[in-house]
Amino acid sequence: MMKERLKNILNKLYPLLAVALFLVIWLVAAKAINIEMILPTPHETLRRLFILMGGGDFWVAVLGTLRRSLLSFFYSFMLALVLAVISYAVKPVYKLLSPIVTIARAVPTMSIILLAIIWLTSESSPMLIAGLIVFPLLYANFYAALSGMDRELINMSKLYKVPFPVRLFKLYIPSILPAMFAGIKSSISLNLKVTIASEVLAQTRDSMGRFMQISRVYLDTAELLAWTVAAIIFSYLLEISIELIKKAVVRWR
Repeated sequence: MMKERLKNILNKLYPLLAVALFLVIWLVAAKAINIEMILPTPHETLRRLFILMGGGDFWVAVLGTLRRSLLSFFYSFMLALVLAVISYAVKPVYKLLSPIVTIARAVPTMSIILLAIIWLTSESSPMLIAGLIVFPLLYANFYAALSGMDRELINMSKLYKVPFPVRLFKLYIPSILPAMFAGIKSSISLNLKVTIASEVLAQTRDSMGRFMQISRVYLDTAELLAWTVAAIIFSYLLEISIELIKKAVVRWR
């Protein structure tokens, strides 16, 4: 019992130790270079982050980026889920979509970004870009989850004429939920990262990406790193939110 408790404590400490080691390496490198414009210290970066958080522009930019990121993720999620279900039920649709999804996964991210910036406005292009990048990952994850369901249980439920609503909520959904949440958790932070990268090039108003670009232009590395730390924090918060939703759904189920 004591050994198990110690193991749980160590598992919780490992992420903190990893962050502490990273900060030590960052501090040593910053002191060795000793040029703030190239690499500021963690203390200076955090100081600039707190200064940014005290201004209204920071929260307007963060909310703008989160809104675009979550909207694009929602649209990609719904499209991927619907197409995965149709592909699972109708095999010709899967064969038709497979090369399209493969092409979408293979197209260079920068090509998608540049084309979207040409075709769309600076407001909508980051949403399309992030959605296109995340969609193939979600689609493949959802289809794999559906394909991994126990065929014997499905056939038995049909043999005993279990009503479809019962099969849906007691068999299909519980079978695919773990894989679905794993895919969502890994994709939602990627979606935010791509959204910010797209905002940098599109110069989207009220966005984290635009402020990162301004910091780069003025060679304000401390502020650029402060925005980067903010992006990491919000990505982590999104992943935690998905984990909490997963626990709530599993408890409800």
